[in-house]
Amino acid sequence: MKKTGLIFLLVTMLTGPSHAAIDPLTRGMQLYKKHHYEEAIHLLYTYLPSVETGRQPKTYLGLGMICLANARLYQDLYLASLAANLNYFNRLLSDKGLYGSHLVKLYLGLTLLEAGQLAEAADFFKKFLADENGKPDDKYLAKINLATALFLQDKHAQAHDLWSQVKINQPELLTSLAAAYSRVGLTQKMPLATCNNALELLRQSGQAPSIQIISNLIYVYAREGRIDEGFELIMSADLRAFFHEEVPAKNKVIRFYDSALLGNLSLFYGTAALRFLEKAHSSPDKKVNGLAQYYLAEGYGLYGSPDRSMQMINAFISESTNPPGLKKRAKIRQAINWFRLGNDVAANEQLNALLQLEPDPNLMADMLLACIQYKFDAPQVVIQASAMAQRGYGRPFSRINFALGKYYLWKQNYPKAVAYMEAGRDKSNKNRVEFNDPLMLVNLAQAYCRSKQFSEALEIFFEMSKQFPAVRQIQVALQGVYIMEQKSAGDVNIF
Repeated sequence: MKKTGLIFLLVTMLTGPSHAAIDPLTRGMQLYKKHHYEEAIHLLYTYLPSVETGRQPKTYLGLGMICLANARLYQDLYLASLAANLNYFNRLLSDKGLYGSHLVKLYLGLTLLEAGQLAEAADFFKKFLADENGKPDDKYLAKINLATALFLQDKHAQAHDLWSQVKINQPELLTSLAAAYSRVGLTQKMPLATCNNALELLRQSGQAPSIQIISNLIYVYAREGRIDEGFELIMSADLRAFFHEEVPAKNKVIRFYDSALLGNLSLFYGTAALRFLEKAHSSPDKKVNGLAQYYLAEGYGLYGSPDRSMQMINAFISESTNPPGLKKRAKIRQAINWFRLGNDVAANEQLNALLQLEPDPNLMADMLLACIQYKFDAPQVVIQASAMAQRGYGRPFSRINFALGKYYLWKQNYPKAVAYMEAGRDKSNKNRVEFNDPLMLVNLAQAYCRSKQFSEALEIFFEMSKQFPAVRQIQVALQGVYIMEQKSAGDVNIF
């Protein structure tokens, strides 16, 4: 079954032929098909309170599917942002002249912390704290995150000592503390109550929350399962906003963005997806129940529960009424779960069995993409995928070209990565998400960045930002690198 055909089938199943286009569920699924995820989520979420009882399970299923797609996309955007910002900040740090910056040490620390490079992050926080030009609130922010890096390295006493030094009642710092406590699992510090305290201070002052506060709240709400509060916040926020602005020289402005925002959005949408899919899974309608089971297995797999994912996927495969095409794809998830649970033999046997089936470029693409996501090297899948891609062209083969491009991006063969993904891109609508998988566009932009073809990458992110405003932080970092690389303003204006 073709990927586009699968989406069409799901749209038809959820909406049915009797409902006109004005019906919100029908409209929401049409937006999903066009990859307008955030618009679709907003429409269906606001529709929930008024949806008739009989259509609630389908609406929950639709919302869960779209939130899961959005979570996947934000995860890849998050990784792209970390790479772009680490490149940008390191260049700013090495330039002692016109581009000299004091805040860059703080933001390098924050980005390295997000990337899991704890010791390196701690070093930059310490360097920023030693810089006498740093402002007091920024130094408190550095202390909070230095403590987080130390705690995650099992230096708990040092971490608690640093956190105890942050006694100021300031909303940004309170929510940063709350996010730090939530991240390291210190639930006894009551991160949600701390966030509520910060919001009350904002209400009393009449100030709107900064993007730093919004990002911290999104993270805590996701960890606490506060989906309604999270949606209310996201729908009213300007996700393009920067947090810090620095003027190191005349006519030179550097804007710094929250490095955790895209990852926090991914976590929130993933958490929301599980919540909605769990509600759909309780439906007595076998079709809705079965599809919810399939997507729950995907969601649990993505968010760290391979055991629960395996339970769901086994139940889905064993149910005779579930669609055969989805059962094949479910077996990919089954193989990946075995790999993650330490049973490499069963994982390879399952993949080899799938490779013996009638050739299907989209099934092959799904296999390869799943292997890449979990760093499962499966050479036979790559060999067969390459052979299949050479036998065809056009839309039916776009997804397999994307998968091969992502594989070579993983293997750091950037020319091949670009070549395959360009072969899968809609040439007449090359950067529009309506005609191209946005995950492919993000990875193609990554391949262009690694090849130092910044203009091409910026064109992709500029177009994507029309649907996903938080992409702006990637644009700014890449534009900065491009300017320093080419010694010119470039040919893509993002402002």
